[in-house]
Amino acid sequence: MLTPGLIPNKEPLIRVGLILPEDEIHSVSITFSDSQCFEIETGNQLHPSCKNNDQFNLSLVDGKLVTPELEIEDTAITIIPSIPGENLFTTLDGITAGRGFHWEKKITASYWGVLEFSVKDGKLMCVNELPLEHYLKCVATSEMSAQCPPEFLKTQTIVARSWLLANIEQKHRRFGFDICNDDCCQRYQGMVHCTEASIKSADATFGQVIMFNDQICDARYSKSCGGMTENYENVWKGNPVSYLISVEDVDTKGNAFCSPEIVPEERLKTYIGNVDEQGQYFRWTYQVKQAELIQSLKEKRNIIATKILNLIPDQTGASGRIIDLFVEYQDLQGNSHVIEIHSEYEIRNIMSPSFLYSSAFSVEKTEDSNFLLHGKGWGHGVGLCQIGALGMAISGYGVESILGHYYPEVKLIRLYSK
Repeated sequence: MLTPGLIPNKEPLIRVGLILPEDEIHSVSITFSDSQCFEIETGNQLHPSCKNNDQFNLSLVDGKLVTPELEIEDTAITIIPSIPGENLFTTLDGITAGRGFHWEKKITASYWGVLEFSVKDGKLMCVNELPLEHYLKCVATSEMSAQCPPEFLKTQTIVARSWLLANIEQKHRRFGFDICNDDCCQRYQGMVHCTEASIKSADATFGQVIMFNDQICDARYSKSCGGMTENYENVWKGNPVSYLISVEDVDTKGNAFCSPEIVPEERLKTYIGNVDEQGQYFRWTYQVKQAELIQSLKEKRNIIATKILNLIPDQTGASGRIIDLFVEYQDLQGNSHVIEIHSEYEIRNIMSPSFLYSSAFSVEKTEDSNFLLHGKGWGHGVGLCQIGALGMAISGYGVESILGHYYPEVKLIRLYSK
């Protein structure tokens, strides 16, 4: 695993969680590119060449991992390529993508490197260990599509490398891996999105990161800022971060880089890839229904309400994202109460069963006592705005200009070479 605060001078190995206990996956189908070039390790036993099975099924049964085709039953199974390189890969069917978001689905994905299957908290877990630069060849075009301009893909690769190596959040450390494969960390859908464009982007930026005060930058990013990025401290707990400050995301004519004027809505799906749903993210309207919000408060706050009386923004950040939201409601006895929802994440979580695009919205109460949210942007809005960076690349800006726009005063540094 990566060591917090350590700046590498050579390409590190990283560990990525592919199947998490929360996914509640009980079985997975596994296929090899060449079964004769893989070995399986269980406990102290090594099973060479996977017994030449090109495909087998792994299931969680009574706390153990069972593979009938290979007659293996153990609590940990590791798949190891016996020859290094990019010609060998393992394919898993039924991996979760968009975990917990409105676009959640199951995908089939192929992976380089070692796959470790284990039982954690009584649930199936899978970790992929591989070289960082192999991972990055898959990330830029998992986050967005290979149709994006080269300057955007190189920028996204540098930002992804920086964020990972800064290693600030360590959300999954207790599970024994550095990051997960999804939006919780950053998207990694294996080789399915590894293209000539993404390989070129990784190779061209090999080992490059952005740094501030001799530290690798915690390079946060989101899909669309809506025209202005947000200050770090308004989204996450902690002190302000010098390079994660609100910037106006507009060109010299005053057009937002993430707006339809620069990135037309009809072309957006071409750029954002096939995981996300097509939609209008720069400006949007969402209806919050009484029944849905009442159910959400019950499930997520254990509050029994019979009617939502009002939604009142209390504090907003520089980008217009609501940081604190008052919810006025009526209880079973007809008494009125007010609760305060803190953080843009919790607001988005409670306002929509499928997770609201962003907390940058105004509230309009309708005649039928529902609420219309008139919003902007998609995501927390801190750091790089992906659709905005795409707009900058389309407009002819280069990598360093894009990075300098979203992360003021950072330096582009190469930590290691091939």
